[in-house]
Order: sequence, then C-alpha cells, then structure tokens
Amino acid sequence: MKGSTEPKLTTRCAALGIALRHAQRLAAENSRTDPQSLLRVLGLDISTLVPLKPRRWLWMAAQTSSVSYRGTLTPEVVLTILTTGEVPDDFSAHVGHLLNEAPIPIVVMAVEQAAQQSGTPIHTIWRNVERIANEMQSQRKAAWAITE
Repeated sequence: MKGSTEPKLTTRCAALGIALRHAQRLAAENSRTDPQSLLRVLGLDISTLVPLKPRRWLWMAAQTSSVSYRGTLTPEVVLTILTTGEVPDDFSAHVGHLLNEAPIPIVVMAVEQAAQQSGTPIHTIWRNVERIANEMQSQRKAAWAITE
C-alpha cells in the first residue's frame, strides 16, 4: 500500500484507535494469503477505501462466538465485556472463541461499535481486549496487543 492509500489507512487507524503497525499485525494474523487483509481489518471498502457502512458488528461478534455453546452471548453482553474488560464465567468459552477463532475484522468493527455506542474511549476498549486476551492466554494475544 503506497501513494494516496497510506493517508487513508493512517486516518482510518486513528479512527479505530490503533497504530498502523498494530493494524498490520492484525491483518497478518487474519490472513497470510489475502493481499486485501489490511483493508478488511480496517473495515474499508476495498474499491473505494471508504469505511464500511455501520452494521450490527456487536451482534455478529455475539453470533460468531455462540456457535456450539449452550448459552448465547448477546450483543449487550459483548458490549459490556468490551467496555468493562470483565468476562462473566458463563461466557469465558465464548470470549475465548471470539479472540481465537472469529474473523479479526468482526472483532475490530465490534470494538469500534462498542466505543461509539457506549461513549467509552476506543483506546480503553482496546486495552480491555488486550488484557482479556492476556488473561485468557489467547492464541492471538500478540495480535491483540496494543503495546509493543
């Protein structure tokens, strides 16, 4: 990515509360074979480089994480987990699945939606994700790390 693309990437990273280097780590973890992975992780339309229209990202994160589990994670619980950094015991497996298995773009966009919906600074939510990933010994904890 070069030329006029880089300012758009930097602007989008700033909106998501992450450094470009962090976005590149997430993209690498998301897909080693998809050349558009960085754009997907940043929630940018591949052809226009414009942020995707708002969607129900918290709902998608909840649905993705509720597969094969008895209890159902709701968008409201995902919002609470992201904004507080506290994972109820009943949902540990769900959150583990979200951090280890869910498509990274869904998690990134859920973080953005959580910040917008709750008024919580996005940087705080990213710190919560990093802390939860560390506490749960996530396989992707390096990707979720916002600190170097």
